[in-house]
Amino acid sequence: MNLRAIYSFACAAFAALVTVAGLGGCFSEHVTVAPPTGEELCAGAQPANVVRIIDFGFVPSNVTVARGATVTFVNCSAQSIQHTSTSDAGVWNSGLLARFATFERTFDAAGSFPYHCNPHPFMKGTVVVQ
Repeated sequence: MNLRAIYSFACAAFAALVTVAGLGGCFSEHVTVAPPTGEELCAGAQPANVVRIIDFGFVPSNVTVARGATVTFVNCSAQSIQHTSTSDAGVWNSGLLARFATFERTFDAAGSFPYHCNPHPFMKGTVVVQ
């Protein structure tokens, strides 16, 4: 092999290495998808595992999820009324949720978990975990 052939081979190998390394960077990037906002959760079709608080009711009032699932509560009230998602057994309390605010609760144990809204105790719902 002469010097010119070695040089050509080295240039081609270097170009191939740069190309592969560049493509590797494209496929190794992790794309992070932001979770939907409260406003987005209130629009359109009812998302799975989402309880909308609409005016003075939980929609749906009863939701069934798998063990380990996260339920998101979102205040979709048209008025500026604050609500809570509060476990009847005192297991969780979202605190006051303003319009479009969200609260997430992960349910690790199977069972039935009734909840209510503290300022409006007539608002009731149940999360059933299977």
